[in-house]
Amino acid sequence: MIYVIAKLPCHEEGASKLADWAKGNDGFSVTRSHKGFKHIELLVGENNKTCWLYEQWETKEDHQAYLGFRIDNGFEDFMKEILEDEFSLSYLTNAGA
Repeated sequence: MIYVIAKLPCHEEGASKLADWAKGNDGFSVTRSHKGFKHIELLVGENNKTCWLYEQWETKEDHQAYLGFRIDNGFEDFMKEILEDEFSLSYLTNAGA
């Protein structure tokens, strides 16, 4: 299993829009239907702006295929509207501790 953490430095309105999107018809319900999906959470920082996506997928390739699907369907334009800085994406594995 692979863990994915995306840091999304949104402006305040952007964080709210992301939360609304996640709950909407094109949000996490679509994410959950993709091959290899295990878990997703949207977390918001104390500043009500910075958001983190915490995800679990079977493989990195499954997650990257999902990202490709989102990019092909216009998610990149939505991200440009809500972000005030570059987002970061990290792939992690469980060290078994």
